[in-house]
Amino acid sequence: MKLNQFISKSHINAKIIRAVMRQSGGWDSFTEMAEDITNHGVDGGFHGWIYHSDTVPFAKRNKAAIMEMAQQMADDLGEPLYRMIGGFNCLKMGEGEVAEAIHNPRSDDRTQVFNALAWFAAEEVARSYCDSNRP
Repeated sequence: MKLNQFISKSHINAKIIRAVMRQSGGWDSFTEMAEDITNHGVDGGFHGWIYHSDTVPFAKRNKAAIMEMAQQMADDLGEPLYRMIGGFNCLKMGEGEVAEAIHNPRSDDRTQVFNALAWFAAEEVARSYCDSNRP
């Protein structure tokens, strides 16, 4: 499957798909890691997703698209957005702390939350890729 085919099959915004591809080192690199990310999570040490110096700027650049994707998932789950994000395995924090980190550049939790948002984007795109690749 080619990138444009994946984009046409996926429910995820093309902008965030392309951003995840670039962050992962390109299409070939992403397709090689997508199944492992889907099965084990992106926190296993994948190119472009290891260091806060990579993930936080990614999340800042793509904040609107990531938050739109997260809002859609929260709506599908019938859960408040910040509660859902706070429940991510790598966070486990309250709604207020998540909202503060997202909207206040001086928040002590900003790095942790933006890292989690970057990982969320990578995992959702990888999951969508694997789902669209199955017969």
